[in-house]
Amino acid sequence: MLLQLIPEPPTGPHRLKGLLPRGTVVAYKTGSSRTVDRLTRATHDVGLVPLPNGRHLAVAVLVADATADEAVREGVIARITRAAWDADGAPGGGVGFP
Repeated sequence: MLLQLIPEPPTGPHRLKGLLPRGTVVAYKTGSSRTVDRLTRATHDVGLVPLPNGRHLAVAVLVADATADEAVREGVIARITRAAWDADGAPGGGVGFP
């Protein structure tokens, strides 16, 4: 139901969705703080990701107090999301919920 109620925002395509298969519909909300003196206090994304097995994965990632640029911070979020996605199909996996 959440996937139908929460439209995909135009922001953050390189975060939760960044490394997921093309066409994966994700309900998510991004957020970021300002960068001051090369320090970004918060870059985050939270969402609900449908998995290939019909289950869903709830993901919340916060990159805090980073001096890396936006592409690096977003890449961290994308890699964490993809690792959780991949873990669902691993033997003994199943991190998603129905």
